[in-house]
Amino acid sequence: MASDGRKRVAILTSGGDAPGMNAVVRAAVRAALERGLEVLAVEEGFQGLVEGGDRFRRMAWGDVGGILPKGGTVIGTARCPAFRTREGRLAAARNVARERIEGLVVVGGDGSLTGAELFRREWPS
Repeated sequence: MASDGRKRVAILTSGGDAPGMNAVVRAAVRAALERGLEVLAVEEGFQGLVEGGDRFRRMAWGDVGGILPKGGTVIGTARCPAFRTREGRLAAARNVARERIEGLVVVGGDGSLTGAELFRREWPS
């Protein structure tokens, strides 16, 4: 997906669905857009990060309108055994680099944030 030259961030939801995930997605997307950033949603969480390609979707202000009353997470979530392996995280890192993503917002619980921290430690840039 071609970038329009702005700094690019991505957001994903991970693990089991939890109340408030859509509120966090909406807030993060709109806050990033207000700051002039380009925002991508990673569909199906870390699984989408590993798979890449059409799992990355550009987000606009209107894409997150009306999502607050919806259950689950509108960008999807999936448990991802591949991300638990170094090879899976390497595939994710390649996709992050390919998409020129400079920041990653991970919405989830302890396991999701542990995975995000390991990913950051292995590939800090």
